[in-house]
Amino acid sequence: MASSNHPGTDDSIRHVTEHWKKLNENLAHVPKFQSVHQAGVTEEQLKQFESKLNITLPKEIRAVIKVHDGRKHIGFGLGYRLPSTDLLPLSEWKPYEKENEDFVKELCDCLSEEDNACVDKHLYEDFQEHTKIYKQDKGKSSTAEELFGSVPCELLIIGQGMDDYAEQYLLSIRSGRIYLAIHNIPEWKLIGSFEDWINKGLSHAEDQKAELEEQHEEAEVA
Repeated sequence: MASSNHPGTDDSIRHVTEHWKKLNENLAHVPKFQSVHQAGVTEEQLKQFESKLNITLPKEIRAVIKVHDGRKHIGFGLGYRLPSTDLLPLSEWKPYEKENEDFVKELCDCLSEEDNACVDKHLYEDFQEHTKIYKQDKGKSSTAEELFGSVPCELLIIGQGMDDYAEQYLLSIRSGRIYLAIHNIPEWKLIGSFEDWINKGLSHAEDQKAELEEQHEEAEVA
């Protein structure tokens, strides 16, 4: 599964490779949603991306996309969310705050929610940094954009769901956490790691596989 440029010798590569393998095995009955044939990114591609945005991706995320670089967004299909279908290619990752006109309001709303599992000190720090930009600018939009771009992004859009909900998988750079920006499915809001993301969808994949096998057995008996 790993790209030929990445033999996968370190522990993190081996770890995420096993997770991709486990997920793909449980999607054998729906091969369209597997990630078997997608190659990984190169170290040079990663360095260029990090240099462009002035960030350093968490080790686990680097390993994940060295094995599998995501795929183009699938607009419909399964009724649950998986990295093999929702993870976008690195070339399509973008800063959430720079692409989202409602970023400040949405982040403010997020931080004001009590017991929000997504909120941590990193998001508070990020919010403070960005509000400083607005205060410095005093309404001059062109200057605001320039200053805004000088702040390393804390949140990256790294995936999108397969249905009609307005959902986006976000990666918090400093905390290394993945979460889903969606309001009508609370149990999906926080995904602490790539492993959580795999396991969250894997349980659904296993349930669906078992259901299909049961239906097949019933049809043979009938």
